[in-house]
Amino acid sequence: MFTLLTIGQTPREDLMKAFIKGGVQDVQLIGALDGVSESEIKRLEKVPGEEKLYVVHNKGTSNISHECIEEKIEKLIRQYENSSDAIALLCMSEFKSTSDQTTIIYPIKELREKASNINSNDKTIIFIPIKEQLTSAKLKWANVKGDKQFVVANPKVENVLGIVNKEITLHSPSYVILDCYGYDYELVDEIERNHECTCYNAQNLVVKKLKSL
Repeated sequence: MFTLLTIGQTPREDLMKAFIKGGVQDVQLIGALDGVSESEIKRLEKVPGEEKLYVVHNKGTSNISHECIEEKIEKLIRQYENSSDAIALLCMSEFKSTSDQTTIIYPIKELREKASNINSNDKTIIFIPIKEQLTSAKLKWANVKGDKQFVVANPKVENVLGIVNKEITLHSPSYVILDCYGYDYELVDEIERNHECTCYNAQNLVVKKLKSL
């Protein structure tokens, strides 16, 4: 059994779609905010923090501090580590939790490994979900070589592909990094079919990682 942890609430058919299409079986999806009331989510929105995470819940979306979410993720890892062949965190932020009992998969590590292929003469567009993540995104991808352009594209808006296509056409990058787990599994094929660039997306890389275990 593979355990998937989302930082928001379940159900999330959009997140499960990638694993269904990718042929990953025997998975369960657990939300860090499952069982959390709407009033409590509103309270969490007001908690200050250096990094805000883009969180999808049953009533919409919220920007919640990394610290609040990390505490809940740590508890879930302890709860499921003994019954899971692997635990994948479906979020592009950096978390410190580890486990001696099972494999923990962090998408940021998978994307950074791919991004190490980018050379100093390459141009890269990095798409982020909210403007509040701009500062942390620049720090997160500081080691990526070459020219970097950061663009906000909310993965939940209907025309996200149109926004992405427009920016890629404008800047003609060699690489595209989709820096949010909410960017759809099928965006990679759409982008690479329409543009001469290589696209890295968390959903695709997590599916590949789980299939390799």
